Amino acid sequence: MLTLFLPPQISPELLHILHIFHDLLVKGKDNFSYSWRMESEYVELLPRVCAVLGDSGQSVVDDTCLEKLLDCFQAITKNETELYILQRIPCLTHIIVNIPKQRDLNPSTLSFIMRLTGLFAASENYFHELENDGILSSLFGSPASLGSETWEEATVRCGWLLGIQNMLQHEAVIQFLCKYDCIDEIIRLQKDPSIFVASTASQLLANILSFSLQCSELASLGNGSKVQLNDTVAALHSVNWSDCVYAITGHIEDFLKSGVTSNIQQALKLLSKVSGTNYPVAIVSLWPKIEGSIKLLLKGDLTGIGQPLTKLFLNVSRTVPCDVLEPKIWDLLSLLLRLLNQAEALTLASGILKLKNCPQSLRMQAATTLFQPLNYIITVTSVQPEEDTVLLDASSNYRADIEHRLSRKSACINLLCQTLSHLLELLQMPSQKIELPYQALIHSVLTVLKLCIGTAIPTTSAGVSISRHLIGCIKVQRAGIDVLGAIPQWAGRIKEVNSALKLLLDYIRNPDTDSTVLKKALQALFHWMLHCIEAGDSPALEPTLKEFLDGDFFSVMKKRLFDVHWEIRDSALEFLGQLCFQFKEVESFCRLIGSCGIPHLVLELLSDPESYVRASAISALGKMNYLSPNWQTLPNENSVTVMKGNILPHLLDILNQDTEGFPRRAAVKVLADWLKNSHMLSSCELDNFVPIILKIGSNDLDWEVKVHSLELAEAFIDQSSSNSLISPYAVSLSNSTHSAQVKVLLQTLCDAGIFIILFHALWDCDRPVAQKACEILMKLKRITPGADSSQIHNKPNGHKPNRESFAEWLSSSNFNLQNVSDVMEIMIALDLEFQHQQLVRSSDHIESSLRSLLQDILAAAENSEDSGADCY
Repeated sequence: MLTLFLPPQISPELLHILHIFHDLLVKGKDNFSYSWRMESEYVELLPRVCAVLGDSGQSVVDDTCLEKLLDCFQAITKNETELYILQRIPCLTHIIVNIPKQRDLNPSTLSFIMRLTGLFAASENYFHELENDGILSSLFGSPASLGSETWEEATVRCGWLLGIQNMLQHEAVIQFLCKYDCIDEIIRLQKDPSIFVASTASQLLANILSFSLQCSELASLGNGSKVQLNDTVAALHSVNWSDCVYAITGHIEDFLKSGVTSNIQQALKLLSKVSGTNYPVAIVSLWPKIEGSIKLLLKGDLTGIGQPLTKLFLNVSRTVPCDVLEPKIWDLLSLLLRLLNQAEALTLASGILKLKNCPQSLRMQAATTLFQPLNYIITVTSVQPEEDTVLLDASSNYRADIEHRLSRKSACINLLCQTLSHLLELLQMPSQKIELPYQALIHSVLTVLKLCIGTAIPTTSAGVSISRHLIGCIKVQRAGIDVLGAIPQWAGRIKEVNSALKLLLDYIRNPDTDSTVLKKALQALFHWMLHCIEAGDSPALEPTLKEFLDGDFFSVMKKRLFDVHWEIRDSALEFLGQLCFQFKEVESFCRLIGSCGIPHLVLELLSDPESYVRASAISALGKMNYLSPNWQTLPNENSVTVMKGNILPHLLDILNQDTEGFPRRAAVKVLADWLKNSHMLSSCELDNFVPIILKIGSNDLDWEVKVHSLELAEAFIDQSSSNSLISPYAVSLSNSTHSAQVKVLLQTLCDAGIFIILFHALWDCDRPVAQKACEILMKLKRITPGADSSQIHNKPNGHKPNRESFAEWLSSSNFNLQNVSDVMEIMIALDLEFQHQQLVRSSDHIESSLRSLLQDILAAAENSEDSGADCY
């Protein structure tokens, strides 16, 4: 341990330097560099900012500046102790100790000081210092000490609450709150007219309750080694609670028994927040006290409290280990599920199905609840539903409110959208906790979607009523198609494949289908078509899909490719591109797509007036080019016998001449993708076209085009490296064979003009372009033999060269970017690693720094002085 013996009188400057050396010796190099950086940022400006804050006649820019300043201090306290910071920055102590004593202090400034004081009072030693000096009692004791006018400001009340929240890190805070009766005030603030203050008060009560119980439990268990969960639970039931805990739990019990809906809601929300704190097992200790009141609530009217009860039960079930409250919690969940109305029960049922250790009987009850609206629709629209199309067994009873809700249009649509939304969440989960009745689910969703376009014939008056509500309803169509598209990944062998394909095609064919619905229908159809591919060494189409494609599918798609709405043309192109790429190995599909004339129509859409459509046409053609070669050998004049030879010049024309950015981005991206898959372009095409593409793309005004051009260059480098048997990621070797191979590779890149483009892009004004160029150069530098910059004496001027200084350096050094030796020397001389570090930083890192923030506060104070004169 290092001990410094200092003379009794020492200057602040020398003390500051000694602190810096202390950091270097004790903290080590890495932490020292952080501390030095932070030190240099605030040591000069912070005292002046503190003076501004202490002057009631001056004001800061706005409250957000103070919020950002607090964020900076919170970041600092994560790296250094609170007490150590205060010792090094005495002006902060001055703010905390002296400024609150002033009269007519700005409410925002007072709120800031409260929160700052709480932040540093998280140190127990400093907490006791402030308490002994009377600072804590003046700020956080009785609000009366602040003055009634000051307390009327919502920002002051909020600062008071957040200051207490910040210091809630040790048990002395709990004792302080009890001593000054702060708990009663926090309870009152739950009903504050300011929503933000009320919410903050509720969260603070939850944190105080949780932290107090944690302190009590640790005291009961002693300071021994880590304990097991059962020990924790036993301790929770046997501890002596603090006065804070008794006050808060008494408040909760009173509110639960009050019979006032708003009070009950508040108590339930508070309990939910306790289960969501850093110590959620605290709810176990509270449960015996509140269980009776909760059961009484379940016997009464649940109007207005159904949702907070649902949230509480689900939070407890998720955060508390199941063996702690089992089986009580499951019984209460089952009871609540039966008592809630259908709309509220959907949320609870969905939450239950997502629980990990839920009893199977409760899962089945939740699934039944979730499926009831759909099951009811099947019942009222079918003469005699088949056994495997019914979601519930015959003994299941419908909730009393389902028929009533479905009889009203708005309620019917909302209920169905809620049901379908919860089903989609379940289907999108990585694994299913319960085996869903997929056959019945598909049938019910298909029925709903048929009602929406009028192809289902209801058999009852209730069915007719529902049909009138749903016809043309876009909200239900979108939700239903989302669910239908998510089913194939789970369903295995399904009887309804043909019905699903046919219905989706009906939606695509229907001229009245909304463009957003059609886009979802195409995506759902894509998932169902994937489901119909027979796996194996030679993938093939299942008979159902083969029959579907032999029908009018392609004729429908042709019509949609030339729809009057550009959104529909765009969606159709996107779908066809996905389909062609995914089915590229299925020869029967390749023959079908080649003979139907669709590729020729897509080629025509390269001249569409809408730039989004042109871009999608380019992407679709790029993916069609991956299809099996069989698609190009068909003797049909509308096929693409010569299309591949025409696509490349088309793309070059678009890249060179299109006035919109989207098509140019798509063109260069397709070319880059082709180059990454070397079989897509011949060696002749590589040699002839890549330099041209790179020259055009690198000079584009659109930064995304430039980035994609650099990706093309990277793909070219990777391919050239593989041809030379060199890995761009290999560690540099010194043997002569490797050096010769690298030089051959670099000469190939020089001949293609790669380095001219990379060095030009390295100084691009668009940061993503420069960053990509730097990364590629760093990769090449790693394989360059003898890459030691210390041996290079002729380097660019300055540690941070720019385009101008770099160009001057090249000119003065007579470097030739077509010469391998010169290129190697340039790469070694440049500090690419440092430049990359600068490029990956946020573009606003200077503006969002602590120094910039302090300067803003000082500038605002100066401006407020200047504007003080009468301008009239």
